[in-house]
Amino acid sequence: MAPGGCQEKSDILQQIIQVIFFLVAPYLILKLTKVSKKTSLLSPILLCYLTGIIIGNLSFIPIDKDLAMTLCELAVPLAIPLILYSTDLKKWVQLAKKTSISFLLVVISAITSAVLAAIIFSPYTEEFWQLSGMLVGVYTGGTPNLMAVGVGLKVSEETLVLINTADVVTGGLYFLFLISVARWLWGKILPPFKKEEGAVQAEAQAAAAGENPAPVRFFGLAGLFLLSVAIVGISAGISLLITGKLEISILMLIITTLGIAASFNKKIRSTPGTYETGHYLILVFSLAIGVNADIAKLFSSSSVVFLYTVFTLVVAVLLHVLLAKVFQIDTDTTIITSTAGIFGPAFIVPVAEGIKNREVIVSGLTCGLAGYAIGNYLGFAVAWLLRALL
Repeated sequence: MAPGGCQEKSDILQQIIQVIFFLVAPYLILKLTKVSKKTSLLSPILLCYLTGIIIGNLSFIPIDKDLAMTLCELAVPLAIPLILYSTDLKKWVQLAKKTSISFLLVVISAITSAVLAAIIFSPYTEEFWQLSGMLVGVYTGGTPNLMAVGVGLKVSEETLVLINTADVVTGGLYFLFLISVARWLWGKILPPFKKEEGAVQAEAQAAAAGENPAPVRFFGLAGLFLLSVAIVGISAGISLLITGKLEISILMLIITTLGIAASFNKKIRSTPGTYETGHYLILVFSLAIGVNADIAKLFSSSSVVFLYTVFTLVVAVLLHVLLAKVFQIDTDTTIITSTAGIFGPAFIVPVAEGIKNREVIVSGLTCGLAGYAIGNYLGFAVAWLLRALL
């Protein structure tokens, strides 16, 4: 056999092994975070980033970074519909008035804070409009929105890793605050929780929060995965038809819209495991994007991105509490809607347990899923507006 043929077979085998690694490693990392209470405090997303960064910067490990980037480009578009399938927008509309108002205040606070951050930090970074767009996405929805907006705005791999790392660090501190002293501190200025008439009462589905998922029916889930593939294909076709090219920002918005449309089908919405599958693809993305991060560039530009993220989160939280005081939103509702916006559904149950109020779980889950639905629209809108005005 010719040497060239042997080399080609070796390269193909190496790529297959790499793909298997990217698909299996997030599972092992998830298992690691469930080993004990100490490791459960670690973010799987952060661990995936760190693992990818370490492997990608070790010269003796052969990594095809182009292949890793291809996985990045596939993972997020496929994840968005899967995450959105479990959204129940009709239920969100039916939530108690104060819950809806409080979540709206979360959105207003996040947008205002991100705009202020852009005004203050624009002299220090050319990516201010992209950073604000991503932070609006993550603080009204969750990490998948940050990924989608970042990919859509063509943010560099280094910046994506930086802003996610900064979000994990600051978000981790805020999470500890929420489950410890937030109820006591905010209770000094906000009214206590009271069960409202007309509030939606339903059994809290732990699967939507990413905890103890219901047994997945393989074929139903496989069918919805194929539907996600079809949605990505249709979205790509529409983007090509409208713009003549594959415009990533338009692609993401169309994918979001079609994912929401699919969620109105009760059978799709009630299929267990879609959220977890979408979140798993985000972990694959995190691992692959970490491989492409250059440590030297990370350390040379980290301070501005970190300060940008801290400022946006702190101002958004303080502004939300201030507005909650004006609108007389109770303490527990303020806490759970803040959790829904800034963290998404995955943290609703732990925070509800932390404040010892399970009655807010359903409203929190519903707001968090609705946040996934609107986060991409808001993130892109704010980014484009800031780019045009500043």
